Amino acid sequence: MEKCLMLDFDDTLVKTIEIHADSWRKALEKVLNIEIPLSAIMADINYGMDVLLEKYQLTNKESKLAQKYKKEIFSKNLHKTKVNELLLYMCKSKVFKNLVIASNSSRENVDRIMSYHQIDPKLFDYIYTREDVSNKKPSIDMGNLIIEKFPQYNKEDFLMVGDSDVDSTFARKLGIKCIIVKF
Repeated sequence: MEKCLMLDFDDTLVKTIEIHADSWRKALEKVLNIEIPLSAIMADINYGMDVLLEKYQLTNKESKLAQKYKKEIFSKNLHKTKVNELLLYMCKSKVFKNLVIASNSSRENVDRIMSYHQIDPKLFDYIYTREDVSNKKPSIDMGNLIIEKFPQYNKEDFLMVGDSDVDSTFARKLGIKCIIVKF
């Protein structure tokens, strides 16, 4: 039986990806003064903002402006995000001995969304975000940090729950089981 749940955040615990993508689309359109189909953003959104900013070859000034706009737009749309009540129930019920968030999102973003939905961060032993590692998922940097925190466990004791190929690749590279969920 798995003892430690590694849980992705965006579109796993809380449905956010479409709101993130639409916020990025609107921000990039405003900065670049072009129309961008949502599908173009959705194709890359799980890999993070750095991939999007590189894709559209923004200057440093444009990048900072786009990030500012995205943050403002997303904040106005927090009400459109939804919690995966089943996963939250599992976390609260202590189905697993240990719970860890493993997210490519920023800590600020995770904290803001958790606060909005009144998700107690104390439910989790650790919350890791992109600021905690040099390389985001699917790199194993974050996974190695998590595994090191639980030296009493073997790799068979870990389960990754995520929503994308980023999460399944991350788990495969770590040598742990993975379940992909969809809202």
